[in-house]
Amino acid sequence: MTTAQSNTPQRPLPPRKHGIIFNLLWGWPWAAVGIFLSSLLLSLVIEYACITFLWPERGASRSYQVMLTEKQWLSTEFNLSLLLFRPSTTSVNWMNNAYELMFIKSGILDWLSSQYKSPKTPDKGLFQQINTWIGLLIGYLYQYLLATVYIVTITMVRVIILFLSIPLFLLVIIVAIIEGLGRRDLRRYGAAYESSFVYHHARRLVKPAMYIPCMVYLSWPSAIYPNLLLLPAALLLGMAITVTVASFKKYL
Repeated sequence: MTTAQSNTPQRPLPPRKHGIIFNLLWGWPWAAVGIFLSSLLLSLVIEYACITFLWPERGASRSYQVMLTEKQWLSTEFNLSLLLFRPSTTSVNWMNNAYELMFIKSGILDWLSSQYKSPKTPDKGLFQQINTWIGLLIGYLYQYLLATVYIVTITMVRVIILFLSIPLFLLVIIVAIIEGLGRRDLRRYGAAYESSFVYHHARRLVKPAMYIPCMVYLSWPSAIYPNLLLLPAALLLGMAITVTVASFKKYL
């Protein structure tokens, strides 16, 4: 009997769920970084494909115009915020300082322009031949590299817009929880039908309703007014939370 029990394979323990403090200080920040990097990679892939197949004659000029439009919306549409004082001026200054530090003061743009415009003359020296090959490669990929600079800037602008939109999502979450609790009490005291099927499916939709709209907005290939995506995303999140709380079991 003892041998049979010892030979019985043990079931693996379920993964330990971390608390709110761990998620707030470690889990959620890294999840936000993952969403940012995934959206940036997707944006670059879309932009490279469009430059190659859809508008090769326009090159990086289209992404440059998108960058200017997004920065204009950031400076004109966010005049008040609960998170920052004078958010339009502060965020635009942050964006300009980051752009200047990353691409101008670092010399990346000047180096790309010099390599692109320098004459490609063959030379016998090894290092000069390597520089010539690098110049030829940069000359071929010049529009893609410029588009990379502009796409990184566009993604950073949209991250700032999402940060300034946090009070909108918090307000929607609070209202959705209150509405869901009210509906739950009506169902509880009215002897209404209780469905765990609805609860579990609505609960699975809460996280996708949070990060999928953010990824779509960050990786959108053209200039898009923020409210066209953020307001529907907030409404979908509120609906998912309301249904989840309202369909929670009657008795704890």
